[in-house]
Amino acid sequence: MAPIVESKKLTKQYEDFTLRDITLDIPEGGITGIFGPSGAGKTTLIKLLAHQMAPSAGSLRLFGLSYDDSEKEIKNRIGYVAQEPAYYWNRSVRWTARFVSRFYERWDGARFYKLLEEFRISRRKRMRHLSRGQKTLVSLAIALSHEADLFLLDEPTAGLDMVLRRNILRRLRDLVADEGKTIVISSHITDGLDDVAESIHFLDAGDLVLQSNTEELLASWKWIHFKNGSLAPGLLDRLVEVEKQPFSSRGLTRDFPAIREELSEGIATGDVKVANAKLDDILIALLQGE
Repeated sequence: MAPIVESKKLTKQYEDFTLRDITLDIPEGGITGIFGPSGAGKTTLIKLLAHQMAPSAGSLRLFGLSYDDSEKEIKNRIGYVAQEPAYYWNRSVRWTARFVSRFYERWDGARFYKLLEEFRISRRKRMRHLSRGQKTLVSLAIALSHEADLFLLDEPTAGLDMVLRRNILRRLRDLVADEGKTIVISSHITDGLDDVAESIHFLDAGDLVLQSNTEELLASWKWIHFKNGSLAPGLLDRLVEVEKQPFSSRGLTRDFPAIREELSEGIATGDVKVANAKLDDILIALLQGE
């Protein structure tokens, strides 16, 4: 089956920043996380995928189609949530919904207003009076209300409280499980996305420095807790992010399967313990040049 998103050496060049040679193959169904620090190029990549800007070089196909030949068809099948949405700020939420509905062949107004109720946003409220999180929720409600097949979400949980953030992530997971949708989420934080993103793409300074299946990534990266003196020097040198304490220390390995056997004796005696790493641990280690 052809990927739902396929890019080859996709590049966007600015005067002081370049997103370089991004090659992606995102399959249909599932959630893909695009992570990285501020300024890494995440928003630029999402805008390229949503055709909010043209690339400087490279190619891009969505649903097997190109924007040059099939822009209207592609955009009818995309639910796009921008990090900084652009609306008529003096208009109401209800007016905004009527306005944007004209651009989609399939529009479910009942679903939109049901989502507004769930998000506790008044349809009569003017857009300029919404908080940042509420503006994002209106964008998300629009994206969910025109039967999109692919969702491109740039920082969709920014400005949301913990409960609402968790609910949004659950809803996105349900879209994949129940309706077979495909979701691409850009975020500078990974909180909650460890459990929903099936694949990880990590950007740093315009470069795609990591692409991995999440399960495989978390299986390889582990925290190794050990009593001081219990690891052979050669093994200790293979750990990163080593945090030393008076009686015990811990370090991060990026290839646990390769050192599992060497750790087995220490694990058996209790001198060594293995703990799961979080995505944040891994991405910080990559940023610091582990």
